[in-house]
Amino acid sequence: MEEKTINPSDEYAIRLKRLEEIRALGMDPYPARCKRTHEVEKALENFEDLESKNKEIVLVGRIRSVRGHGNLTFSQLQDESSSIQLAISKKEIGVEEYKNFANLIDVGDFLEVHGTCFITHKGEKSIMVKKYVLISKTLLPLPEKFHGLKDIDTRYRKRYLDLLANEEVKQTFIVRSKIINFIRDYFNKEGFLEVDTPTLQSIAGGAIAKPFITHHNALDIDLFLRVAPELYLKRLIIGGFEKVYEIARCFRNEGIDNTHNPEFTQIEFYWAYKDYEFLMEYMQTFMEKMVKTIKGDTKIMFNGNEIDFKGPYKKIDFSGSILDAIGIDIDKFDTAYELRQEVKDKKIKIDMADSWSLGKLQDELYKQFVRPNLIQPAYLINHPVALSPLAKQMKDNPKHVERFQLVLAGGIELMNAFSELNDPIDQEVRFGSQVKDKKGGDEEAHDFDNDFIESLKHGLPPTAGLGMGIDRLTSILTDNPNIKDVLLFPLMKPKD
Repeated sequence: MEEKTINPSDEYAIRLKRLEEIRALGMDPYPARCKRTHEVEKALENFEDLESKNKEIVLVGRIRSVRGHGNLTFSQLQDESSSIQLAISKKEIGVEEYKNFANLIDVGDFLEVHGTCFITHKGEKSIMVKKYVLISKTLLPLPEKFHGLKDIDTRYRKRYLDLLANEEVKQTFIVRSKIINFIRDYFNKEGFLEVDTPTLQSIAGGAIAKPFITHHNALDIDLFLRVAPELYLKRLIIGGFEKVYEIARCFRNEGIDNTHNPEFTQIEFYWAYKDYEFLMEYMQTFMEKMVKTIKGDTKIMFNGNEIDFKGPYKKIDFSGSILDAIGIDIDKFDTAYELRQEVKDKKIKIDMADSWSLGKLQDELYKQFVRPNLIQPAYLINHPVALSPLAKQMKDNPKHVERFQLVLAGGIELMNAFSELNDPIDQEVRFGSQVKDKKGGDEEAHDFDNDFIESLKHGLPPTAGLGMGIDRLTSILTDNPNIKDVLLFPLMKPKD
């Protein structure tokens, strides 16, 4: 049989050929087990002691570079903890094994290495290899083969290569993990109970958002991926728990931009016998401690701006901020039609549809003319009722609700919190208004949830609740303005 000629530029074919040769030698290129006595970082920490005792240790990891010098080859071995130089000597491992290393081992392969610690004449801590074992043969090259991984699209689609090529990316996700651990520890110490509520829901409730729809074959019903865990968490307060939280994956069928991904992570918590004013103070302290713990200071840099999380945070009136920005008092208008006419009369440039509800139009005016100017952490308060179907009305101003959002960095909304609406009759009316908005074309309006109304009729004590986006929080604390940079595998449109 005629042997196929391999194109030297075809790296995959070359490595496949080496794989065949490895198997022909009776070696298993993908063993199920390996030995290890030390992580690389621990070996480096105890290097002097290991060297003085001439103790043989076993390391495992990926080969990141190979430099041949006749009868001596230097290589870099990396595990998750750190990397260390290997010295592979023909004299130490024998002619045949040295030849196999040169001819069959590629950058990217995983090795089990047995050896002793020594320092080279250049002063570098190294391992003199006595024996090596291939524990995983790689068939495609690492990004360094092509001078690093810079293409943004490839970095998002092939995050595993991005992590290998860019150390700062790895550090971003280490920070993300630290943030989640801090949140969990903080609320656990406060006496909160961590819970899990349904991701598949028969009614998409808890937020004004367009849901994803799926179908359950066995029950033959449509279900929704949750847009928020709110209504289930409040049922738990009704059931007798006083402090509950969930670190929840949520899904909203919305556009993708620098601060939005259809799948996202948030913490949502509910605290009985508290109100939104208490939460403003509480979360200001939380943010100060969290940022100081993660970053070492309350001041950080984000997208070219220095942001200081040290309180007190400024409070900004929702309606007043729009009045200051464009001269429209939104509280004077009871219908979307009236407000839309006022916007047209004042010749304010904004794309708006006739199907927009009053709340939708109020929100868009805020988002376009107020939000981009908010850089330092500030609490946006006194939201209109039309925007907040689950929040308690203010006693002295029934057009507004007891709600706040923490906004910063040019308009990133980091938190959303209410004094929760616990009047079941009022909630019925609010849900009814939302249903009218949905029939009028507002796809984000809330559905009517009879079961939640029934649960409210059994009694919800005065309660404060809050949701905070963990992706956005990580984005801010790692100075990554694009949210895709803090998601390990962001949603991407298939190339084909």
